Amino acid sequence: MQFVRFLLLVAAAAVGFAGCTKSPIKLYPVKGKVLFQEQPAEGAQIVFQPTQGATPQSPLAYGTVESDGAFALHTDPYGNGAAAGDYVVMVTWYAAHPRDPEKKFNRLPAKYADPATPLVKATVKEGSNDLEPFRLKP
Repeated sequence: MQFVRFLLLVAAAAVGFAGCTKSPIKLYPVKGKVLFQEQPAEGAQIVFQPTQGATPQSPLAYGTVESDGAFALHTDPYGNGAAAGDYVVMVTWYAAHPRDPEKKFNRLPAKYADPATPLVKATVKEGSNDLEPFRLKP
């Protein structure tokens, strides 16, 4: 039990110290909305992938859609926001299958999760970014 407490203490300290370091990547706030058939896609996952592919200098950013359809991006391990640049946007919205709760299915068409043929694109600019809603259709 003491070992577990020790590990928790070390993990908490690491998180605290990590927050004190300055990120090598400049991030800018990004928020928007995801709607499917004009309804909020609550619980959907949104991923911004740099058009040239993710690199340490230009990493992926992601977010979770809230009950009103809003999302804000986060870039691990650097913090909130995304690096400036052009992105392909992928969205998935998994839910439990009604007949078998152990199985998950994507409520959105697969075309919204394919980075090879992206249907949704976005640009993150320096400064605050309040994007137009992503209006997804079947």
